[in-house]
Amino acid sequence: MSTPSIASLRNRTEFDDSRRTPFTAASLFTPTPAKRTLFYLAGDTLTIIAASALVSTLLPPTGSPVGLAVPLALALLAAQLTVNSLLSVYGIKWSTFSLADLPRACAAPLLVGAALLVVSALGLVPQLTPELALVWTLVATAGTIAVRSTKRFYIEVTRRSHGRRALLVVCSEKGYFLLDALRRIQALRYNFVGFVDPEPANRGSFSQGLPVLGCTGDIEQLVRDHEIATVFVFLSYRQTFALSELYQRLQRMGIEVKTIPSFVDLVNDRADLGALERLSIHELTGRPPVVVDVREMQRVFGGKRIMVTGAGGSIGSELCRQLARFNPASLVLFERDDSNLFYVEHELRGAYPALGITSFLGDVTREPDVSRVFQETEPDVVFHAAAYKHVPILEFHPDDAVRVNVLGSHLLARAAVKHGTDCFVYISTDKAVNPTSVMGASKRIGEMVTTSMNGLGDVRFCAVRFGNVLDSRGSVSTIFRDAIAKRRPLTVTDPEMRRYFMLTSEAVLLVMQAVTLSQGGEVFVLDMGEPVRITDLAQTMIRRAGLIPGQDVPIVFTGRRPGEKLFEELLTAEEGTTATSNQRIHRARISRHSCYPDTLEDLRALSAAAASGNNEEIRHQLYRIVGTYQSDPLGLAMNATACGSVTSPATCFIRVPSEQRNTVRESSEPVGREATV
Repeated sequence: MSTPSIASLRNRTEFDDSRRTPFTAASLFTPTPAKRTLFYLAGDTLTIIAASALVSTLLPPTGSPVGLAVPLALALLAAQLTVNSLLSVYGIKWSTFSLADLPRACAAPLLVGAALLVVSALGLVPQLTPELALVWTLVATAGTIAVRSTKRFYIEVTRRSHGRRALLVVCSEKGYFLLDALRRIQALRYNFVGFVDPEPANRGSFSQGLPVLGCTGDIEQLVRDHEIATVFVFLSYRQTFALSELYQRLQRMGIEVKTIPSFVDLVNDRADLGALERLSIHELTGRPPVVVDVREMQRVFGGKRIMVTGAGGSIGSELCRQLARFNPASLVLFERDDSNLFYVEHELRGAYPALGITSFLGDVTREPDVSRVFQETEPDVVFHAAAYKHVPILEFHPDDAVRVNVLGSHLLARAAVKHGTDCFVYISTDKAVNPTSVMGASKRIGEMVTTSMNGLGDVRFCAVRFGNVLDSRGSVSTIFRDAIAKRRPLTVTDPEMRRYFMLTSEAVLLVMQAVTLSQGGEVFVLDMGEPVRITDLAQTMIRRAGLIPGQDVPIVFTGRRPGEKLFEELLTAEEGTTATSNQRIHRARISRHSCYPDTLEDLRALSAAAASGNNEEIRHQLYRIVGTYQSDPLGLAMNATACGSVTSPATCFIRVPSEQRNTVRESSEPVGREATV
């Protein structure tokens, strides 16, 4: 028996497929460009015949209507079809016909009508008057528009009465335009009833066939009166009302809420394209989206050499994306993880091919790496985002927290002074305030180091303090989302655990704006709205997935982890804030500023303790330097896994002796040599 060839098998498969999907009458209605063109041709033909027939009936009685109508119709039809072909009118998409397409679509009847007016004015056809030519032009133009708008009429008027009843909440005038996009998505299946506008003056007006039913304050009554099941919220670049309050009111009524990003966010790649299914941070915090002064950003960062440490991390990579928008002379990506460095460089080169990008694989704790990158790139602005950040892990590795978050920061700051950097920005955290963790204490000392060095050389040093970044790598929202997808329980340490949250893009934009406000030596605090209960976040994310909290996805309380606080703070008890020109950025009033010589003495002692690997001595030095630091006894008495959960000694972290680690530590000697900087 011979083996069939690949070609014969392919032909047999194609034949079998054709037999499984036979031609049916329904296939005639499947949209194709050829069918659209045939429809347009048929519509134009009928329109010209109707217009010509109307004109012929209006001719004076002395004329011969039938004898004139046929040649007139043929001549006008030929002229219109020719003009339409020359202008590619038959390429206009049927389902998206809009006002922008009117000039092209109406060009043929208007041009032919104008020619007809000239013919009537010159008396070339005695029976034809300018008035009749005008009648033909109006009828032909109206018919052309009607033919091309039939599908949109069907989509927006006839089909809209099917599906779940929905309200549309707009936050600005531009939000009205998003309705057109929603109507075209057949899979959504919503019956849009009307708009809700925060501006009372817009009540009673109409847009795209729908009324503005009321204001956001009327939302409960509108939902009841119109039997609404879903509310769409069109986010705005400039929010005009408390979104979290509206969201909570609707949630209490059991109404499904879906958010759609603004056009500005979409264009600037700041929006989550899955906003219909995923959580918007503005629903939790009630804060409006961050607005940037593009011209000011261009003035500050345009043409500058900028370096970002930790460029492969969540904050660092977003900093690179946002900075690239403002045309810096060069962007230096300093990162120790080669994979992260590769991915962020690949993304930036694809998005900004003309941008000068320098990728530097190095470690902020290695003096040769730091010296080399500053010598080769001479940055004007440094954003220091490289850090260890996971609280429970660092409770059991305080020497690494000191080495990276403190000594590495000092090493970079000294290099900035030596090489004449204009501005150095230290990315801090709310965990640095009244710290109960090693991580928080190390970040507070990092703030003290950078601000105490202000005035050395011409460098403006500042620190920017903010809370948790939503959807950053390893953040609670990403952990919850993964657990919900797998229907696993969401673990929350305490029912009253609260945190400040902000989108990565917004935190980064505010950090960049802080540079424009800095005179040197400041600790800036970002306004992150109200703190959010982690339990509320978990419940909201479960509901947004179409599930029931506690039933489809349980929430389990596991107890506080080592180093964690129930409530994070952005200011210490002795601190307050002063306003800046940006209402989302405040300047912390630091009661006691550290001088650099004293800071150097503290760094020597801390460096020696870290080099010894004596955790008790490290904590003692942290307590001595940061007076508000209170170590967590929970962490001192227990073992931990990488995620911070308590476990048995058999599965806990294995501590590698300091002298055996494949890292180069910052010793106390280089710190002392720089005392004369």
